[in-house]
Amino acid sequence: MQEALVTDTDAIRRQVSLALAANRAPGFHYPGFLLGLTWPRIGENDLEEVMPDTPQARNVDGSLNIAAFCVLLDTALATAARLKSGVGVRQATVHMHAQFTGEPLQGESKALTRFEGYAPATVTRQSLTSGTLYAGGRPVCHASATFVVLPPPPGVNLGPLPWQRTGEVPAVPLVRGELKPEERAVIRACEAAFKRAGRHSFIEHFWGALPSPTADGARCSVKIGAQHGNRVGHVQGGLSFGLGAITACAAAPNHPQLSAIAAWYISPGQGRSLRIRSRRIHEGRSFAAVRTEIRNADGSRVLEVVSHHAA
Repeated sequence: MQEALVTDTDAIRRQVSLALAANRAPGFHYPGFLLGLTWPRIGENDLEEVMPDTPQARNVDGSLNIAAFCVLLDTALATAARLKSGVGVRQATVHMHAQFTGEPLQGESKALTRFEGYAPATVTRQSLTSGTLYAGGRPVCHASATFVVLPPPPGVNLGPLPWQRTGEVPAVPLVRGELKPEERAVIRACEAAFKRAGRHSFIEHFWGALPSPTADGARCSVKIGAQHGNRVGHVQGGLSFGLGAITACAAAPNHPQLSAIAAWYISPGQGRSLRIRSRRIHEGRSFAAVRTEIRNADGSRVLEVVSHHAA
C-alpha cells in the first residue's frame, strides 16, 4: 500500500508539471491537461472524448472525483459546439444539465457528444449540444448544454482548437528555474495538497473542493489559482460546475446519490476566490433538493445551481 502511494504521488507530481508545460501553448486549459483529456474521434457533428483513470482524478475510495468528471462533461459538450464555431473564438457556457443514472463513477471515462443545432436566434446565437458519458464502460450520465460565442479578450490567442494543437504535448516537465510566478504557485499548491491529503484526496485539496457543513446546507471557499483556469484565465466552467456539485452533495448528507443537477452561468469565476453556498430547499424520505450559489470574492454572482439528491 505504501509503495502504491509513493508511486501515485510521483505520477501526480509529474503530471502537474507536464500540464504546466503544455498549458504554455494556446488551445486548451490546465484542468484538461492535468486530467489527460483526449479526442480519439472527431466527426462532422459528433465526437468522442476520453479521460483516463488516473490517480490525480480519484477520491480516496478510488471513485472518480465529481469535479474532474464535470471538467470532462463540460469540455466534451463544449467541443461539440466548437465543431461549428471555428478557430480563435471564445465560447462561454450559458446553461448545463446532467442527469445521472446511479452507476458508479469508476474507471476510465468517455463522453459521446453531438452538436444539436442552434436555438432560435435573438441577439446572440446559442449552440445546443447533448451527450452521454460512460465510466468503466457503463452509462453514468446524460447531459445537455447551451453555449454562446463571445469576443476574445484583447491580446489572448484562443487558437488552435483543443484537438488541433500543433506538435506533441511536452514529454519533459518544467524545472524550477523555468517556472513563472503563477506556475510556482501551482507547484506550491500541489505540494500542500500532498501534505494535507489523508481523509481527502489530492485533487480535493489541489482544487479546494472541501466544503464544510452549515445548519441548512454547506459552504466552501476556493482560493483561485492557475490550476483552475480556462484559456482566458477564468475558472474553467466544468470545474466551477463540479465545485458546486461537491458542495451541494455535502449539503444533503442523508441523500448521498446525486440524481440531477442544472446550472445557469452568469459571469466568469475570477479574482482571489470563489465562495460557494449550498442550502437545502427540500428534504424528504427519498429525495432532497439543494440550491447552490457561487460568487466571486467581490460578491459578483458566477453560477446558480439546483440539484436533486436521492437517498
